[in-house]
Amino acid sequence: MVKDMLIVTITIILAWECIVVMFGFLLHVIPLKNYYKNIVKVQLFLSSSALILGLFVHYYVKMNYDSGIFYGSKWDETGASDMLVLFWVFFIGSLIHFYADKKNSRNKIETFVLRADEYKIVKDVEYSYMPTVKSYCEFDRGIIAFSGNMPAREVDGTFTCRMVKDGIYECFEYKALSGENNKLSFSRIKQIIIWLLCAVDVVLIGIWLSQDPKMYIDIVTRFLRGLTIILFGTVLIELLKGTKGLFSKIMIAFSIFFIIIGFISFFKY
Repeated sequence: MVKDMLIVTITIILAWECIVVMFGFLLHVIPLKNYYKNIVKVQLFLSSSALILGLFVHYYVKMNYDSGIFYGSKWDETGASDMLVLFWVFFIGSLIHFYADKKNSRNKIETFVLRADEYKIVKDVEYSYMPTVKSYCEFDRGIIAFSGNMPAREVDGTFTCRMVKDGIYECFEYKALSGENNKLSFSRIKQIIIWLLCAVDVVLIGIWLSQDPKMYIDIVTRFLRGLTIILFGTVLIELLKGTKGLFSKIMIAFSIFFIIIGFISFFKY
């Protein structure tokens, strides 16, 4: 019985860690050699791995649930099915990205060497040709859209891009020509910390789902609740940062409220 629970716990943690690692690559938190050539393959591999592990957990819980081995835990067939739906969403999204990349592969990869005064960074997300774009820069040949690594300000650098359509380029890789490549900006450090906390949160969720009430660990539940709420609020702020409008400001206020509630949850039973 303990062995069955351990199998399910480790498997579901590995499945969600695959998703966390996938976003680490997509957001350039984890470096990847020849990013523009390998990212779609890495994304498809990790989402496929998560789906396979999710399928295993789904059917393992479904086939063994009536035996009673999961009665002392938070696991049930509905929860396992809901998780499986999410894994399918990530996998289908990766497939779409893979085939879109194949379609765009006919467009050649170009590297632009731009001085600081030759482009202007725009952090206004009113423009967006794909959901992950947070900002872009304007230069004499059009627009370079950033979905991951980008300069914090205008500095001399090289931009490896692929044309998506006339005058619009997707940036795969940015490198500063000065020593700024070796510096970790506050934004970069914050991104790494959020990613690491997401990886920890996934482990805590797996433990929380599988723990027996007789071995109830209050600190796990309390820490999980607080960390999840804080991460939700923080990610929401990151998504809304730079957007305009009253609704955006209201949602940012709610995000700050979530973060405060999350910190209170660490100390409140």
